[in-house]
Amino acid sequence: MDGTDSSRQAEETRTEILCRAQELFTYYGFSKTNVGDIAAACSMSPGNLYRYYRNKQAIGLAVVTKYFEMSEAAMETGLMLPVGTPESRIRALIETGVGHLVDKMRKSPKIVELADFLCTEEEGGALLERHITLKRDRIAREVACGIEQGLFREGDPRQMAVAVLTATKVFWMPPALAHWRDKETVLPELRQVLDLIFEGLRRR
Repeated sequence: MDGTDSSRQAEETRTEILCRAQELFTYYGFSKTNVGDIAAACSMSPGNLYRYYRNKQAIGLAVVTKYFEMSEAAMETGLMLPVGTPESRIRALIETGVGHLVDKMRKSPKIVELADFLCTEEEGGALLERHITLKRDRIAREVACGIEQGLFREGDPRQMAVAVLTATKVFWMPPALAHWRDKETVLPELRQVLDLIFEGLRRR
């Protein structure tokens, strides 16, 4: 087996580990799942699994990273509207991102445990900050475009983007979303909040 095949096989094994881990985290929760459970689901020994991930925390971070990548890809799609305004694109980004999270929580309610874990790990905090920064920068770019077009009032686009995310923060938090459960409940409330936000952003 050459290096390319070996690398491909290793990547396939990592993917398998993450898939089985996500299934176990979804069914049992992060706290009640151990490395032995994940290894057994992959038909391998714990020792072999440690060749790919150093511990359960590393697997949890990889699962969350995969989720963030999917969510960010969905939000980027919202930004690529063929027509529209900076406001409509920001709305699309936020509604798509929150909708993606609500869908995930409906299918995997125990994802809340991963969110709690993310906030207690240093690496998890850095991962979450990177995700938030990406959203802030995308929104700031659209705010700057809106200011340039005379649609939004003058101001610092970055600070205005931070304000938008702060005002919608509760919608991005799995523990809070656990009370909503579905898009039909959460999105109308989110849209009302966005109406208030854009009323403040628009140029008078």
